[in-house]
Parts: sequence; C-alpha cells; structure tokens
Amino acid sequence: MQLVSIVLCTYNGGKYISSQLDSIINQTYSNTEIIIADDNSTDNTLEIIKQYAQKNTNIRVFNFQDNVGYIKNFERGIAQAKGNYIALSDQDDWWYPNKIEVLLDNIGNNHLIYCNSEFTDENLKTKHETFLTKKNLIQSNTPLDFVMYNCVSGHAMLFKKDLFEIAKPFPLGIPHDWWIAFCASFSLGVSYYNEILVKYRHHQNNALVNKKTKTSKKERNNKRKHRVKSFYLKCPKKLKEKLVLKQLHESYKSFSFLNNIKRVTLFIKHKKHFFRISKKSNLSKNKLIANMFFKIK
Repeated sequence: MQLVSIVLCTYNGGKYISSQLDSIINQTYSNTEIIIADDNSTDNTLEIIKQYAQKNTNIRVFNFQDNVGYIKNFERGIAQAKGNYIALSDQDDWWYPNKIEVLLDNIGNNHLIYCNSEFTDENLKTKHETFLTKKNLIQSNTPLDFVMYNCVSGHAMLFKKDLFEIAKPFPLGIPHDWWIAFCASFSLGVSYYNEILVKYRHHQNNALVNKKTKTSKKERNNKRKHRVKSFYLKCPKKLKEKLVLKQLHESYKSFSFLNNIKRVTLFIKHKKHFFRISKKSNLSKNKLIANMFFKIK
C-alpha cells in the first residue's frame, strides 16, 4: 500500500482549518502522512493544528518562522514528504472521503492527475458551479497547452514524488500548481478524472477571489513575459515545443512592430494549444490575438 503525503499549507487559516483537517483525516485511503507547513501564522492556526497532531500520529507540523508566501511554502512543505505520491491541500476547502483513493487508482502511468471541484460559499453550501464551468479541464502531454492558461488546481491534484524533483525550485511569480502542471505535461503527462472530489470555498480571503484584483496592463504583460521565459528555460531541449517557446519568449522581449508580427503568427499557428483551456468563443480568441498587434480592446 503506497504512502501518500498530503501537504497542507497554512497561513492565518484558523476559521476553516478544522473542517479541512477533518475531511483529510477521514479519507477512505488510510496510508497517509499529513504534513502541515505553517507560513508563520499570527492567529490561532498553530494552536488548532497542534491539537490535531497530538491526536493523530500521522500529522507532522512544521512551524516556519519566516513568511515566504504560498508558492515557496508549498515547495518547502513538499520537500518534507516521504510518500511516493503527493497531494496538495489548501487550508479552507473540504475533500470528499474517497478523493485520495480515486485519484490514486486512476493516475496510471501519468505524472499527475486532478479532479473537478465544486464552488461553495464559506459554509460549504453549493453555488451550483464547478471549475469545469469556468475552464476546459483537459488531459495533456504537451507544455504548449499551459502557456497561456492553467486548469490544474493544487487542491485537486495528486502527483508522483519524482515530479517534484523535476519541478523544483518553484519560481516566484508563477503559481505552484501551474508550474507543476506545466512540468508534468512535458514529462509523463497530465490526466483528468471527471468527478467532483473537492468543495472549494469561495470567500474573500482565498486565492481565486484575490486573483480578480485588477492589475495594470503593464503588470499583466510583465507577468506573462516572466512566465513564458520561465517555461522556455524549463522545457527540455529534446522537445520540439522548446523551439516554439523560444520564439514566443523572444517575441515578448519587446513590443516592436516585428515582434508583434512574430507573436501574432505564433498564436495563430498554435491557437488550438494556447487556447485549449479557455472557454472563450472563437471570436473572442481572435480578438485577443489581434489585440497583440492592433490593440483591439
């Protein structure tokens, strides 16, 4: 029976952490270790998780004194894992009891598998929407699918430990789950299991809500340039996609007339991959591509 390491990262999550821990402890798959990496919480989070650790011998708590943010906190939490498989957990969700068992049974030869999740309010009451409502949840074995969008949420994934060896270190500025999914897509592949196995709390303090904070066009462009460069550098030289990522990276070095043409050409040529996750209409996709050159709003 394979050991599964569940890496739960916390930061001031006292309001919901008990509910999430209960759902993890009550998984039907029993051979698990629960690693809790706390990013220097200032509320009652540590008090709560230490109480759980006293009652459950498979819980290991790491009380880190330096606040590094969620990306690097997940990295240092995963580094403590002893299992051959790793599942990531946010501090405010709720897992269906069979989540680990189902994903483990269906991962096969893929490096990573993920499931669908249901949006709920802060009391876990359904909002009648899922992640599949928002994005195309795909299976993939090409990194080009993840250049523009990500559909693999950390709370929904299970992956093999050796994927972490490929993915580390996690770069700042790119969400850890997006980075892990990208790395899985160019190694042994990403699989999707079409079932809701997580209740995702939609409230003002969680990551998805905070992503909606408006940023300037310059900030968005800088983030995209950083992501494309990081993907290009990470992609193995032996893959044909490396050349596409190189060309895209070079086109983002400046927004000159020539680079704009190169970038639009690349997006047209690889449209089926770059927009595979997006649920935008074809018209909206074409407008987005045109906007790279003609600045259509």
